[in-house]
Amino acid sequence: MTEPTSKKQELSRRDFLKLSGVTGATVALLGNMGEVFAKTQKSLAAAGEGSYFQASPENVIYGECLQCNTQCTVKGKIQDGVLVKVDGNPYSPNNMLTPLAYDTPLAESALVDGKLCPKGQATIQTQYDPYRIVKVLKRAGKRGENKWQAIPFEQAIAEIVNGGKLFAEAGEDRVVPGFKDVLATKDAKVISGLSADASAVAGGKMKLDEFKTKHAAELDLLIDPEHPDLGVKNNQFVFLAGRIEPGRNNFAQRFTLNSFGSKNWYDHTTICEQSHHIAYTNATAQYKDGKWATGPNHMKPDTINSEFVIFWGTSPFEANFGPTMMSEAITKAVVEHNFKYAVVDPRMSKTAAKGWWVPVQQGGDLPLALAMIRWIFENERYDA
Repeated sequence: MTEPTSKKQELSRRDFLKLSGVTGATVALLGNMGEVFAKTQKSLAAAGEGSYFQASPENVIYGECLQCNTQCTVKGKIQDGVLVKVDGNPYSPNNMLTPLAYDTPLAESALVDGKLCPKGQATIQTQYDPYRIVKVLKRAGKRGENKWQAIPFEQAIAEIVNGGKLFAEAGEDRVVPGFKDVLATKDAKVISGLSADASAVAGGKMKLDEFKTKHAAELDLLIDPEHPDLGVKNNQFVFLAGRIEPGRNNFAQRFTLNSFGSKNWYDHTTICEQSHHIAYTNATAQYKDGKWATGPNHMKPDTINSEFVIFWGTSPFEANFGPTMMSEAITKAVVEHNFKYAVVDPRMSKTAAKGWWVPVQQGGDLPLALAMIRWIFENERYDA
């Protein structure tokens, strides 16, 4: 057998410095990951040839991935208290198109890994990232100087609640308001009465002077007595969460709306998925008993049993809810029963590259949709 020939590789000083820089940055970034790698190597060495890594139920913890809102169920593999591997939960249809039966023994399911996307696999990096903030940080210099100090949690609570000259050490003499300064009243009846009459003023059913006379003793509770619709000063506290998970949102709503008395609780709005929730609800609403009833606010195509699906403005192999769940269903349908799909998107995504790409211009979605609807009507290609 001929041995493969080796070619001498020349490494210039510039290339060496580039490589050293990348290596150094990687080592710095993965500082806390060293323990993970060490535990992984230990587990692999202990398993021996032919054995499966961490294939024992006592080393597996089942949970949920929150790296995106698909919320796939996962199984985490533990080595000496360190999370060293994450895979999909084989009991879940999100992670296996044909999941294991719930009565499958844990000793057997430990040998089976469900699929999980790269974002889910990155859970370990998120958990042990050296740049992950695990303490309360307080600004220790002037704004923009990027100087911070870690402070005890109790100190953070006290300063947030009481306010004061919180940045005196950084040379600032200003007084920062605290929670206590925004919490103008705890009387729910007073807040309700002011809110009701403020709505009457806004609707033209009560004069502003009448409002001021009626609530003369409470005007100091308002953000602006000239604009009572702004409400009490409690409304100056705003809870803005972005995407917030069930359970957490209930707790936050109880605190903001009920306990603190502010109206301003927000999670994800129309910049997120509410647009498609509203579209689904309106498109599927049924007129019944003299009024419109709401329809479902979320749907997925029955990919496996469909002949043709249009993915409009989304790429299920790269995003949406989510690649882990949808990619196997699409692939199975394409392979087993000649399923076809089209992708309407200005960008040629990975999904579009393997289907029929309709490169609609930005802003051209509505004209295209209306044209398709017209064609369906004119050619009577609808179920009736």
